[in-house]
Amino acid sequence: MSQTARISRTYQVHGQTQTRHLPTDRAETWDASGGSSKETCRLLSLFAPAPTLDAHQFLLDAYGQERFFWSEPSAIGGFTIAGTGIAAEIRIPPILDADGEPSTMPGYRFDEVAGQAHELFLDALFLPAELNRSVTDTRVWLDHPARPRLFGGFAFQDDFVPDNTWSSFSPAQFVLPHFQYTCDGDKSYLTITALVSTHENVEESLKGLRDALLARLATPLAELLQPIQVTDLRFPMSADQWEDAVQSAVSAIHDGQIEKVVLSRVCEARTDQPIDAAAVLAYLDQHYRDCYRFIFEPVPNHAFFGATPELLIRKRANHIETMALAGSAARSRDQALDNTFAEALLMSDKDRHEHQLVVDSIRAKLESEVEVLSFPDSPVMLKLSNIQHLLTPIEGELVDSQTGILSLVRLLHPTPAMGGVPADRALAFLRRTEPVPRGWYAAPIGWLDTRNEGVFAVAIRSAVTQHNRVWLYAGAGIVGDSEPDKEWAETALKFRPML
Repeated sequence: MSQTARISRTYQVHGQTQTRHLPTDRAETWDASGGSSKETCRLLSLFAPAPTLDAHQFLLDAYGQERFFWSEPSAIGGFTIAGTGIAAEIRIPPILDADGEPSTMPGYRFDEVAGQAHELFLDALFLPAELNRSVTDTRVWLDHPARPRLFGGFAFQDDFVPDNTWSSFSPAQFVLPHFQYTCDGDKSYLTITALVSTHENVEESLKGLRDALLARLATPLAELLQPIQVTDLRFPMSADQWEDAVQSAVSAIHDGQIEKVVLSRVCEARTDQPIDAAAVLAYLDQHYRDCYRFIFEPVPNHAFFGATPELLIRKRANHIETMALAGSAARSRDQALDNTFAEALLMSDKDRHEHQLVVDSIRAKLESEVEVLSFPDSPVMLKLSNIQHLLTPIEGELVDSQTGILSLVRLLHPTPAMGGVPADRALAFLRRTEPVPRGWYAAPIGWLDTRNEGVFAVAIRSAVTQHNRVWLYAGAGIVGDSEPDKEWAETALKFRPML
């Protein structure tokens, strides 16, 4: 079955649509199957050194457009990418049976995105803007920090069907931004990407891209807006309903149906003005630089964003990194009390058991893919600004370096830290029990590149916004001795980054 990617055939120069390097300004469709009825296209990308910018202002300047953002924890370098506009989009819709019920096969969407990404990047031309000639072998540039990347993610459940809250999001959805700003250490770059017909003159197409790139570099950025104010706060699941859900989970565990399950709840807020995800991100960047910060806004004013501490998978060549993150405690400004909280977490049988289930699951899933898997015998503490977690870092070397990043994402999602054990029974329990669909919450979010490498995080501590409404999500791991009030308090703690 072939799905399609929407292609942007225009680009922006000082806010005006230009079509110099393209035969038409209409949106066309790129077909991954290469059918003869479709025009054959290729990606062209140019990059140039850029002045160091405030990435939030870069996004704010594109308010009303599609926007994308990824920034890694400051402790590992703070690598940051911001994107605006759409050069190409891969969108995998839900599959329904004759009765209109979801019938997507497990793993289908991961494989479909991987296949379409391969086709999209095939024969792509990626060059520095200062080159004045066509270069057909661009392998020398494929490791450059400014290389084009597909940003996106997946819904938590395979059978996800968008509701009103998630109406602009698909079961799987990735975007190649038209403009991509990259900050890597003390170096910054701006990349422009477009999909053009293979019948067009490459030199003319490159000239059009180059002009647009240089014009964007010369455009002053807007001022950063102040954060909005919350005017109304609601919790669709009451404390009594939460207690019932936790007790149901504990009963299922004692009956041997499941070993662990992660329950989530939602907070809905309204604000005094439309929510600009870039302004919220500026706050998250200031207070949660030890997390992966992201925005995925495929439609203006409908954005998914967050600050998550949890890495799902990182792949570079044949080296991979992941983590087990489960078990939480509060922080305190009093150092002695903060250490007491941490020590109690490390000594908690309940939390250590919950954490070990995650470690064992990740290890079992990766055993056949990795030659040597390395991780410490005991977890360490990950201390964030408002919460601390048990963390076990895990890394290894792949048996086959050609294993793609999305194959690993498919293998690991969902981890027991977000779904449960065993996964299939835990997911079925969540479908029956959680009153509000998760959408993209707790699902893989990240990027992949032309070499099938990339980084994905688990989209927790996250929210989805539509104009002046926002839905926030938080979860807690339930095991046999979980107590509803303590799990309620844990989720309240996890709402704080967004509130």
